[in-house]
Amino acid sequence: MCMTLLLASLFCLTLPVCVGRWLMSLWMGSAVVHELYTAASGLYVCWVSIRAATVLLSWMPQGRTVIMIKVHEWTLMIVKTVVVAAMLAGVIPLLLGLLFDLIIVAPLRVPLDQTPLFYPWQDWALGVLHAKIIAAITLMGPQWWLKTVIEQVYANGIRNIDLHFIVRRLAAPVICLLLLSLCLPYSISKGLTPLLGVQPEMQTLVERRIYPFLLMVVILLAILTFQIRQFKRLYEHIKNDKYLVGQRLVNYERKSGRSSSTPHTTSS
Repeated sequence: MCMTLLLASLFCLTLPVCVGRWLMSLWMGSAVVHELYTAASGLYVCWVSIRAATVLLSWMPQGRTVIMIKVHEWTLMIVKTVVVAAMLAGVIPLLLGLLFDLIIVAPLRVPLDQTPLFYPWQDWALGVLHAKIIAAITLMGPQWWLKTVIEQVYANGIRNIDLHFIVRRLAAPVICLLLLSLCLPYSISKGLTPLLGVQPEMQTLVERRIYPFLLMVVILLAILTFQIRQFKRLYEHIKNDKYLVGQRLVNYERKSGRSSSTPHTTSS
């Protein structure tokens, strides 16, 4: 009984914690990490290792060629998944969190006479939260290109992941839009404002307030465009109900052929 408890504690507590500590030390160095995180990461690594070993043992009776084909397929799938995760769960949330920090957090919390500091990890965590909210709202909203792409990616799953489709239809447009939203106001405030010969205080005000100002302009233009389209649809609907009655064809049947009188000659 003592040996059973010793082996159970060794494989369930000591080994996962040691593996988790070694894994955490690779990117955090000698920083103090809570043992719950090390145990959780170590248990996950041990579970993945045991799962990979059992799968490999189940493939062994099929021969070496089948094993190499399976390993190549899974390696390719893992590489594609890592690339997609780096873009969708790394780059996009970081840019989204940084943009939210520039638009909302920095203007509200940092005075104009102080310099705002940006922390990438906090911006990334904030971007992950906002990305999940935007994805949920997109899936619940009307049908448009982003909702179609997200539904297609979700339907394909990890096994049938299409890296070219995700990069071309989802990652590249979103990253380009976020980069444009970050770089365009910065270029205007740093490039065009000094050419006008304004005071340093005014230039600082433009640099700090240009992001929320452009956001309000974009929202206002979107609302105006939506209202103009709705008024056009209402106008077309009223016009068609009042004036299109006389243009409709009633009791019209298309004739199958033309009736023509053709003279017949007889030869004697």
